Amino acid sequence: MRSDFTWIYPSHPASGDGTNGDTAYRRLYLGIRQAILDGRLHPGEKLPASRDLAKSLGVSRNTVVTSFDLLASEGYLETRIGAGSFVASSLPDREMTATTSHKRRDQDHKSAPPPRLSQSAIRMLAYDRRFPRFRVARPFNPATPDLDAFPFDLWARLLRRSWRAPTLDLTIPVDPLGLPKLRDEVAKWLRQSRGVNCDADQVMIVSGAQQALDLIARALVDPGDIIATEDPGYEGIRGVLAASGAKLLPIPVDDEGLQVDQLPTCDPARIVVTTPSRNYPLGTTLSLARRLALLQWADANDAWIVEDDYDSDYRYDGPPLSSLQGLDRNNRVIYVGTFSRVMFPGIRLGYLVLPAALISVFRGMRGFADGVPAPTAQAALAEFFAEGHFGGHVRKMRLSYGERRAHLRNLIETHAPDMLKILPSDGGLHLCTRLMNGQDDVMLQERMITAQLDCRALSSYYHDKSERNRPDLPQGLVLGFAGWKKNMISQSFDELIDVIRRKP
Repeated sequence: MRSDFTWIYPSHPASGDGTNGDTAYRRLYLGIRQAILDGRLHPGEKLPASRDLAKSLGVSRNTVVTSFDLLASEGYLETRIGAGSFVASSLPDREMTATTSHKRRDQDHKSAPPPRLSQSAIRMLAYDRRFPRFRVARPFNPATPDLDAFPFDLWARLLRRSWRAPTLDLTIPVDPLGLPKLRDEVAKWLRQSRGVNCDADQVMIVSGAQQALDLIARALVDPGDIIATEDPGYEGIRGVLAASGAKLLPIPVDDEGLQVDQLPTCDPARIVVTTPSRNYPLGTTLSLARRLALLQWADANDAWIVEDDYDSDYRYDGPPLSSLQGLDRNNRVIYVGTFSRVMFPGIRLGYLVLPAALISVFRGMRGFADGVPAPTAQAALAEFFAEGHFGGHVRKMRLSYGERRAHLRNLIETHAPDMLKILPSDGGLHLCTRLMNGQDDVMLQERMITAQLDCRALSSYYHDKSERNRPDLPQGLVLGFAGWKKNMISQSFDELIDVIRRKP
């Protein structure tokens, strides 16, 4: 039974709610009746004893008894001897009243003018997401890690430990950059594993890569500025960047990564957003020659490079590549990373590595945006790093994911070489494939959804929706493998092939 029922008694009734001028028992009666009809009180739910409710509401017991009696006489409450008062299990007029209420709200909604939105909101909402959201991750979602393999028991112990005797940094966090210990651990990891040239003072903890991009756009972009993005590329960043009023300029990607020679020089981009370790979704890596050319271009055009390093920890063919930021000698690169794929999506933590000149700017802006990042998970993650669990988890999952990747490759090459061609890639959590039978990948994606398969159409990652009608636009499927054991991958692959072979 709920402990607080004060919300059912409108002691200060608002105009038009039907309780103005009513006696206390009548207001209580109306409050309980409306709560029953709109579902806030459920059939069979027990109400407090009349004496207890009277005390909590500050009314006489007679007021409560009279209200209960009236509600019982009308069939809203049932009184059970020795047990108390309960919401009636059968309410004949409930459906009618709820339906009438819904109809009235629908009519009000239809007659009301649409809200006036900011230009920022309009620009952002123009980039609608093109993929479905399943409540539970389904094969072959390309962004799903293996949640069964994450040590949640250990994670829970670290969370509890941090709050047994919380420090001042946890109870009253003040630094918009995040907890110093976590920033120090992240900086050490990035220096060792990715060759990033940084220290803890340059690290800012954010709630994911998209908040990082939002802060970057707010700090460095004016309306009308150009932001160059990879084409194809991750669809989630476009709305965030467009909200700034910038013009998004898609730059094509080939087997050496971003085509740097396509970047404008007469009207140069203010920012270039790139995934040099592994383009999403193609999986191509930016070549060394193009990395150096991109850095030179940025310096010559007073531009910034945003290096989105979303899953570089999972490289299966050779050691991890060094970051683009590690090659930068002119402080032009802002490095962005996330823990959502290495650990679990709900952690909602990522980070920025900022050039020294931008640290005070981002600290100040973050203070006005959302103050400071919530410290609870940060403290646990700092210990997860410090005790060696993060590195151990990455190494373990790299082996497991490598096996699942090889398994999916073998299934495609053995059972579907006439339908799917695997594009070259040295890592990540997905394989990108080309359709070989001329099918439209968006229409095929819709059929996969019906079959409860979360396959992504390759053509949907390209910037311009109208380009889907171009005959030369690649048609393919993006197939994630990380989140499921090999037997599940095999079973789902059989279903996938059945859908592809079946005529629409």
